[in-house]
Amino acid sequence: MRKFLGMAVANWLRKPENQEKVKRTAKRFWQKRQSGKQTTSRHDQNPPR
Repeated sequence: MRKFLGMAVANWLRKPENQEKVKRTAKRFWQKRQSGKQTTSRHDQNPPR
């Protein structure tokens, strides 16, 4: 099953438009993560119990 999923993803990524989609999504996720890190630290979000 894992091999089949890997083959399906590899086949999907062969198309240039799908590669661009993945790059855009990864860049957006990374920017969101970095902006969240700059405003508050992890300890400020989750106080100890």
